[in-house]
Amino acid sequence: MSGKSRRYKARATIICLRSGKVLLVRKKGGKWNFPGGTVEAGEQPIQAAARELKEETKLRSLGLLQLCSVEVGNIVHHVFTTQFDDYTEAVADNEIVACKWVRREQLNGKLLTPNAAALMMRQLPALCAS
Repeated sequence: MSGKSRRYKARATIICLRSGKVLLVRKKGGKWNFPGGTVEAGEQPIQAAARELKEETKLRSLGLLQLCSVEVGNIVHHVFTTQFDDYTEAVADNEIVACKWVRREQLNGKLLTPNAAALMMRQLPALCAS
């Protein structure tokens, strides 16, 4: 055995729901992704989720519910979900250049970053069209 351990990055990923739609964010020149980002040293995943959501979309959630932790490649996604009302609008901020609400049934791998597409393949209930 080599003795090398696999290094994982921790990411807080937020699935924001609004009337059957999911919030997606996009960086310049990139594909669409779910809001989220790196869990910083000394930070709990739920704190990272709230911080990243506010930094990227200017949204504050009244309640983040942790769904699961999912390994995708060398990233452990701490996946959270939250609900917003029909009038909630996200505003792109920091490195994010665009935000949009997409019907769950319209989510597909061609639209999404590889990591977001991999999360879609996990059949998470919050991402399955109802």
